[in-house]
Amino acid sequence: MKKNDSDVIIIEVSTTMLRLIIINKESNKIIATSSVSIDYIKRGIVKDVEALTRSIRSLVADTNKNYLNNIKKVVIALSGGALSSISSSAEIKINNKNNIVNEEIVEEIYQKVENRIPENISQNKKIIHLIPQKYKIDGRSVNTNKPLGLKGNNFELQALCIFTNKQHLENILLACEENNLEVEDVIVSEYAYSKNQVNEADRLAGVCIVNIGGDTTTVITYEENIPILLEVIPIGSEDISRDLALGLKVSLAQAKSIKISPDLELRRLASELTEVFISSQRMNIRRDQRDKAFFLSLQEKYHEIIYARIIDIFELIQKHLKKIGRDRLLPAGIIIHGGGAMMKDINIISKEILHLPTQIRNDSVCNKDLLKFKQNQNICIENGDTMSIYATALYYLQQDEANYFINKGRKDFPVILKNTINWVKQFLP
Repeated sequence: MKKNDSDVIIIEVSTTMLRLIIINKESNKIIATSSVSIDYIKRGIVKDVEALTRSIRSLVADTNKNYLNNIKKVVIALSGGALSSISSSAEIKINNKNNIVNEEIVEEIYQKVENRIPENISQNKKIIHLIPQKYKIDGRSVNTNKPLGLKGNNFELQALCIFTNKQHLENILLACEENNLEVEDVIVSEYAYSKNQVNEADRLAGVCIVNIGGDTTTVITYEENIPILLEVIPIGSEDISRDLALGLKVSLAQAKSIKISPDLELRRLASELTEVFISSQRMNIRRDQRDKAFFLSLQEKYHEIIYARIIDIFELIQKHLKKIGRDRLLPAGIIIHGGGAMMKDINIISKEILHLPTQIRNDSVCNKDLLKFKQNQNICIENGDTMSIYATALYYLQQDEANYFINKGRKDFPVILKNTINWVKQFLP
């Protein structure tokens, strides 16, 4: 497929997978996609830059089989344990001639908001998004996302700051640099998903969006269309797979299959155990009765294992909601998506613990463009996992100058990235 300058290329770096997607800017259609499994991100940080460099090279090479010419510019989408957030606020006096908020005043207060973040929280971290939550003029809240032109004596801003680990980001930038890729921007994929794939009506009413990924679960809560807090829980669907593998004494691959289709796979495992039992005991027994006995025993173990982990996840989500004062107080409830969202009974457990309405998003089929591409190309797009990178691409395409004060600082982000790369490279051999 011929390269088009109107295409945008996103590389998503998650805990267990690198994904690449190419979207046409004019039609929003998917041009190409590729993915590669990784195992060198530990505790939210890339531990092996050389391995990441090789993975990105492989990802780009695989994509270039169908997408001719070299990929030169990319946008990085971040997810996983390297992310965190905090709400910070600051106030300044408006000292210009007409007491009007101008760009200089806005720049100053955003800088002050960053400076007010406690050092023990901001140390070794890099702000990716700084999102206004509330503006005030002379102590009164102002219902606007565009403060330019407001008049008063005192200007106050409360904003959500979404961080990533600084070393993690630097390692990703270095790996891109080694592959001669220019990074145009960095976006938190779950924030992009929440803005692009969740209805504004739900964000206005109050909603908690939960992405159950491989090693982590990311939670972002909205009220009045404003993100209150983003938090990453260090438990994901891979933890459930590992627990099932140990508890049922099966391989990790088999455990993953059991997690997605428990009835079918447990019956299959029960039949295998029956064969082993009959062979070892050398006795005549009714196969159907033995199958049923093994199946009921396995089913009991399965529920014990999987419910324990899912309950852990939702108890931590409940703790998140209590921390921000929204426990049982979100009219739009919980939206669950990601690779772990398809586990059986997850909606029931969510309602039981959180006492909120719950929606399960099968992201691989909820978007017509994504589904059509999957069918036409005859390739694997892993259930909900690929939707986050697709949503990031759509979110990036929809950015314009009107959003500058919603995501302040994004205009000069490429310069910041280049300076960061140059600073790190001086310490390399």
